[in-house]
Amino acid sequence: MLQINISEQDCWLSSDELCECSDISSALLLELVEHSIAMPLEGEVIEQWRFSVENLHQVKKATRIQRDLALDWSGIALILQLLDERDQLDHEVHMLKQQLSRFKV
Repeated sequence: MLQINISEQDCWLSSDELCECSDISSALLLELVEHSIAMPLEGEVIEQWRFSVENLHQVKKATRIQRDLALDWSGIALILQLLDERDQLDHEVHMLKQQLSRFKV
């Protein structure tokens, strides 16, 4: 299996690499793109698509949820969106707690 050891900020994956790393078919990748679970950074057709490493994490998370819960892809897309929103809220709470701690005596 292909392993990525490059800085995630400067790295991108082709559609073939994303499929290989996440152990999915190109047909499934098309379906994930249709449901906005994976979003190409560039490219007009699947052979030209480039994905961020974050997309690899999303695809792996989505396929794990699908395997474990047997949900359809639109339901999984909603779950991923809600998880992202929760993470953002957790981050905001953490930042606010830090700001508040400056005022404690």
